[in-house]
Amino acid sequence: MADQEEFARRQRALSEFGDFVLDHDDLDEILNEACRLIASALDADLAKVIEIERGTKTGLVRAGVGWKPGIVGQERVSLTERSSEAFSIEITEPVITNDIRHEERFEFPRFLIDHGVVALVNVPILLPSRMPFGVLQVDSRIPRKFGQEDIEFLKTYSMVVGPVIDRLKTAAALKETDERLRLIVDNARAYVLVVSDADDRITDWLGGSEDILGWSAAEAMGATTDMIFTPEDRQKGVPDRELFGARVQGTFPNVRWHQRKDGTRVFLDGQTIALKDQAGSLRGYLKIGQDVTDRVRTEAALRESEERLRQFGEASHDILWMRDAETFQWQYLTPAFEAVYGMSRDEALRGDNFRTWLEIIVPEDREAARTATERVRAGEQVTFDYRIRRPFDGAIRWLRDTDFPILGPDGKVTVIAGVGHDLTELREAELRLQVLMEGIPQLVWRAVGNGDWTWSSPQWSAHTGLSPEQSIGWGWLGAFHPDDRDAARHAWSLASERSSFEVEARISHAASGEYRWFQTRAAPVRDDHGAISEWLGTSTDIHDIRELQERQQVLVAELQHRTRNLMGVVRSMSDKTARASADLPDFRHRFRDRLEALARVQGLLSRLNEHDRVTFGELIKAELAALDGAADRVSLDGPEDVRLRSSTVQTLAMALHELATNAVKYGALGQPDGRLRIKWRVEQQNSASEGPWLYIDWRESGVTMSSASSTPSGGGQGRELIERALPYQLKARTTFELGQDGVHCTISLPISATRPAEEEAHG
Repeated sequence: MADQEEFARRQRALSEFGDFVLDHDDLDEILNEACRLIASALDADLAKVIEIERGTKTGLVRAGVGWKPGIVGQERVSLTERSSEAFSIEITEPVITNDIRHEERFEFPRFLIDHGVVALVNVPILLPSRMPFGVLQVDSRIPRKFGQEDIEFLKTYSMVVGPVIDRLKTAAALKETDERLRLIVDNARAYVLVVSDADDRITDWLGGSEDILGWSAAEAMGATTDMIFTPEDRQKGVPDRELFGARVQGTFPNVRWHQRKDGTRVFLDGQTIALKDQAGSLRGYLKIGQDVTDRVRTEAALRESEERLRQFGEASHDILWMRDAETFQWQYLTPAFEAVYGMSRDEALRGDNFRTWLEIIVPEDREAARTATERVRAGEQVTFDYRIRRPFDGAIRWLRDTDFPILGPDGKVTVIAGVGHDLTELREAELRLQVLMEGIPQLVWRAVGNGDWTWSSPQWSAHTGLSPEQSIGWGWLGAFHPDDRDAARHAWSLASERSSFEVEARISHAASGEYRWFQTRAAPVRDDHGAISEWLGTSTDIHDIRELQERQQVLVAELQHRTRNLMGVVRSMSDKTARASADLPDFRHRFRDRLEALARVQGLLSRLNEHDRVTFGELIKAELAALDGAADRVSLDGPEDVRLRSSTVQTLAMALHELATNAVKYGALGQPDGRLRIKWRVEQQNSASEGPWLYIDWRESGVTMSSASSTPSGGGQGRELIERALPYQLKARTTFELGQDGVHCTISLPISATRPAEEEAHG
């Protein structure tokens, strides 16, 4: 009874497995279910399926039941000669181990021992082709003798599992093939794929048919393939001729222009294939064609280009030529060769023309020319300059050759072609330009991009101390004052947009160590397409101009200040003169006289530089020079270089003018026997903080004072200026006395503490 129940249980396992297989198509799920059912049917703890990994000596635990995580789908077993699994696969029979502790034939994986496996049986799984898939293994944690019924059951189970695996693998392979075909068709966007029936009615509109031809699949279905042919080809019967050729030959070329839905044309390179069944009956047609419109048009354009190139070569002033890459012998020369080299092409192509060419090149350039040619033969494109000496007149010509390799079908260089340009005039112009650029006082440079210098003139190096190598790139910025470098960078960032570069910045002068102001400008040099190829720039020293401009600003401000002050002086002088005048003619005479004195002072002030001062000697001499000959009775005694403050000069000059005017009218300079002695000195005060003072002593003598009408009253504008204005405006100390033989006046006032040499040192 027990045997019958066990048999029934095993039969149910087979039945349940069959039902499961019918409802599932995932191989891993099916194999895991097979392991579960087998373990249950045999009362086993563990079961697994091991799949052979092709091309290796290992097997993957593909499915299993009862194993710890990390075993199924990851663990591998060795399939070497000491493997029970490999032995079972080799003999295609079950291999039983009742107790691995006493098994000497095989070595067992470590994970079996870790799981406590003691007994096991391996049954090979064979596909219908008799190719082994792997093994079905049942494992037990206790010693066990697997009986013949167990073995037969496992063999039966294995025989069922093998075809299932084969079917699923075949289905998966077919599905994969179908998917690949679908992907191929869906991604063949550059191909027209059209399937039609035996009557040439379209049944499938695949690949890039819609994209290339314009009709949708719905529009194309049921129509004949005539619709994609051009009207002239339809009129000539080309569609029928292609179908006939395909029926007879199996395939027929279809390489021609076709028509799109919108009337434009597309060139297809393909064929028409007759689709026949195994009996040879026609089932339909397949038209397959690659869109090569661009290639066809390119080839046509190339032919046109080659013709234009030929015409260009005949008319060009540049030499177009070709050499054999192996022998270096010229094969082709354009007419320009004769004008440049001064010899006929026939003569140049004769004999060993490579040697002839080298002999025409000046000796110093021959090796460079030979090396450049060899580099082109090795696959490089090379541009090099060299000189030739023309045979007929001995003239030296500068040439620039641009050589490039032409590859053959095998990828090897078979021809060396090139363009030779006569740049003699350019070289001479460059030499003249170089002489010019190196001769001008500006610092000259060239740059590319947004400020990368490529060249700088000797003037730049002489001024900055930076060599051309140190200046290239952004090295030039090191000569700029640190505070001006950001401004230079910013100006370069806007240069391309503005098509100009301009910045005022300080540049170091290597010899003196000072920074001088320069105006740096650059203009773009454009290529034939209008793009900026480089910048040509100059840096002009504007340091002196800038100082003059700053000086001018100071002078303008000073002029405005002095003008306001002068207007105030004139207004005050006018008021005082009016009060002291008897009538308008008297006012006019007095006022004009004082204006002239004021003008003389302004003349002195206007000749000053920024740090100059009017000296007392200049001031007194200017006033005496206006006395029309009376100055010969005047003696002067004092240092010439006593410098007066600018704020002092005008008021002091007016006081001296009043004294001199009174002396001419009433005193020493108005009488034959009169004399005037003016002495001055500078003394330092006791307090160092007060600075030096100028002491002036005005003393007249030999003056007859008997006539009251001819003697100054002593209370006029001049005396008021001396006794009141000078102390108030200049903090001066004054005295004014009318003696028996003339006026005696003293004036002492503070002056500038610095001497001329000191001001120059601080300047």
